[in-house]
Amino acid sequence: MTFISVLLSLILEQYRPVGMHHWTQRLMKFWIDRVPNYCDTGEETSAKVAIFVLVAPPVLLVLMVHLWLIYQLPLLALAWNVFIVYSFMGFRQFSSQYRKIQVLLQEKRLDDARSELANWVGISLNTETLTESEVVRHTLERAILAVHSNVFGVFFFFLIPIGPAGVILYRLVLTAEERWKFGMVSPKLMVMIQKFRYLIDWLPTRLTAIGFTIVGNFEQAAYAWRYHQKKWDTQSKAILIGTGGGALGVQLGEPIAQVPTDEALRLAETGEVPIQEVGMLPVPAHLASGASLVWRAVVLWMILLGMLSMAVWFGQL
Repeated sequence: MTFISVLLSLILEQYRPVGMHHWTQRLMKFWIDRVPNYCDTGEETSAKVAIFVLVAPPVLLVLMVHLWLIYQLPLLALAWNVFIVYSFMGFRQFSSQYRKIQVLLQEKRLDDARSELANWVGISLNTETLTESEVVRHTLERAILAVHSNVFGVFFFFLIPIGPAGVILYRLVLTAEERWKFGMVSPKLMVMIQKFRYLIDWLPTRLTAIGFTIVGNFEQAAYAWRYHQKKWDTQSKAILIGTGGGALGVQLGEPIAQVPTDEALRLAETGEVPIQEVGMLPVPAHLASGASLVWRAVVLWMILLGMLSMAVWFGQL
């Protein structure tokens, strides 16, 4: 049922995508925005209560429906799984911006591409003076993070025993962390949700990175995973963007600073090799390569899930 649910969800999403303003997305954001108003008092205890209130009612509701349908109406249980996965997993929640930037760069409309990137990323990035290569770099970095949180992370959480309830748990926590960081909650709650997000996303982050490493340039992805940890502000970003860029053979993140002369001499004396960039500078053609990398990773995990499902089915015969 798991393999069929994911497959049907991916197919359905290609024909009728779920956008950012779909009623399921609006309902989730409404719930996320309301929880701090009633639970957040600025204390650590209230932060724990707020996170419990955030995740417990929706997750338990989806789980109870899932379990009841499995025992009473198995066919509707499949439909329920497809509905939940389809509503919260998909490329179209971010791919339209990615595609627009790709087309604009192909048409040499750099200013329009900068504006589109600014609309996508928000105020955290000043795009006015970005070069074409920098626009490509930031687009790839944003897309890698988006494809993890919207596709692969959801995929992996659907595979845990609670099924669709795991999808709700994952998307609630990630979306809350993204929305609350703009000053909507107290510092205590912000720290708590960031820690909780890191905890639940620890394994999915590494599974996504493994997928990129396998279907892309293995050596460069592994090198970036190991040595480029300091290029980003969080370990999760470093692993995802580092392996994604390495798999594509593209330099992502801020360029590594040149090694000072005295440090270079020390490394030469000890026989150590200084940390280096991997791959080429980003160009617009790499945007097509990025989309191809993601689809190869999706196919990889779907094949593995299909093989696992077949092993379970044959084992029950």
